[in-house]
Amino acid sequence: MADVQISSSTGSDSGLPSNFAAGLCAIFPLLGGIVFYVIEKKDLFVRHWSVQTIYFGAAWIAASILVWILSALFGHLPLIGLLFFLLFGLVHFAVLCAGFILWIIGIIKAVSGERWEYPLVSALGKRYFPNLT
Repeated sequence: MADVQISSSTGSDSGLPSNFAAGLCAIFPLLGGIVFYVIEKKDLFVRHWSVQTIYFGAAWIAASILVWILSALFGHLPLIGLLFFLLFGLVHFAVLCAGFILWIIGIIKAVSGERWEYPLVSALGKRYFPNLT
């Protein structure tokens, strides 16, 4: 079930072992993914993880910003604003917790050398940005 694929550091543009470079991508979701996407052209495992972390980092940031904006908009409504503010506060907490759990899982999978895709985020990223893969 797990596609373990660790290549040697000789076939890499970064000079790092594949699982270490993929782990760095996963530790720094958006920034690490962009850096290794630009640097790494040969190692397909690192390229896979750089694209995955670009998708994940962008989605996590976008979801947090969206919930924050909705909370600010609906939180100022008279009478029911406090309820919306509390509701979106809980939603924001759920987004942060889910993102944190997926972030930890991604780090573990990348360092262990497994090719894994973030649920829902990867499918949407591939659909909207097919040339990035």
